[in-house]
Amino acid sequence: MKNCYFLFFVVIILSCVEKGAEEIYQGKLQELIVGDFSLEKDSLTKYIFNIRVVEDNSQEYISFTKPANIRKEWVFALISTISGKEAGRIEIPTEGPESMRGSIHANIVVSENQVFQINHLGEIGEYNGEGKKIALYNFFSDYKAKLNGKGGEFPLNFDITQFNSPIIQLGNNPSKFLNPKKPVAAGEMMTEFPLDFKNWITHVDLETGEVENSDFSMPEGYEVFKNDNTASVLFGAYDSKRDLYYLAWPYSDEVYVLSGVKMESVIKPFSSVEFNYFPSERKAMDLNTVLLQPKKASKQLFLLYDDQRDLIIRCSKIEESGASESTFERTKHYVLSIYSGDWEPKGEYFYDFENEMGLQDWFLTSEALFINKSVQKSEDAYEFYKIDLSGFWK
Repeated sequence: MKNCYFLFFVVIILSCVEKGAEEIYQGKLQELIVGDFSLEKDSLTKYIFNIRVVEDNSQEYISFTKPANIRKEWVFALISTISGKEAGRIEIPTEGPESMRGSIHANIVVSENQVFQINHLGEIGEYNGEGKKIALYNFFSDYKAKLNGKGGEFPLNFDITQFNSPIIQLGNNPSKFLNPKKPVAAGEMMTEFPLDFKNWITHVDLETGEVENSDFSMPEGYEVFKNDNTASVLFGAYDSKRDLYYLAWPYSDEVYVLSGVKMESVIKPFSSVEFNYFPSERKAMDLNTVLLQPKKASKQLFLLYDDQRDLIIRCSKIEESGASESTFERTKHYVLSIYSGDWEPKGEYFYDFENEMGLQDWFLTSEALFINKSVQKSEDAYEFYKIDLSGFWK
């Protein structure tokens, strides 16, 4: 009789799990696409990076950084979310008294009248909309010197680096080159990050000068990626409603829930997909070393919080398919997962990119989510799909 009760109990549990999985809607991303959006480029802008959405006096702008190596200044373009045309720009010199010393590790565009730059020394420069330096903060310099002293210059993770007054949040990337000064053949350049590293996040209070560092380890099993510098490029999303930060790892299902720099919990968002993570492979490309993922390797790509609808959006690459040995000629398979602000699964939407470009850029406005199109038809514009999230609003 006890065995019968136990069997009945197990059946009940399994039924509940299966029912829960069946209730998660699975569809095609095309169901959510309601249009497109074109972001204009000028003749000097061959590529776009550091895309952010900034809000200034209830006006939203798309901000991106234009390459500084072909200009005498950093140019931060402010693009209308309606027309896709440039509505303004902030220019910061790369030389002279108004410039930052050395190499720039991060830029944070806060509004049309406020930009921060952080250099390799850990100095934080604050600029106004005219490109004038109005403040220089050295609170982070001592800690940055300690990091750099451990070998090489520790870069900053762009996606994690942000400003919520008066706190600047910095994402530390501990990967360093093992053979930076030695001549190496194409495909032989190697990196490594320390397995005991815990200071992934730093908070700098610009009012008090207080510096706080996180003290948590990487996910269990993550040590297999120690020579893959793409594994230490973390990303995440700030939940303004709950005052929490969700920190994600490219090669892990886990999401760390942070309050300030302290880890409150670890969650594994539900997915019907079984992700398979493998270290990237070093390959020679011309005279360079590149890291390319194996065909069946999964990767977590981005995490966003939609404060208009209290939603969390996660995008993942499931795998690649095709007979080619080159990732540039294989089809990439993705899933866009939608969750409530409490991580309740709302739906999974699948899509494929069949060319070499793949998913590279995305941004979220109060109106919709945008991801780059797989095929770009013009050199004068960067085209995006417009994805409607209003149907998930409670």
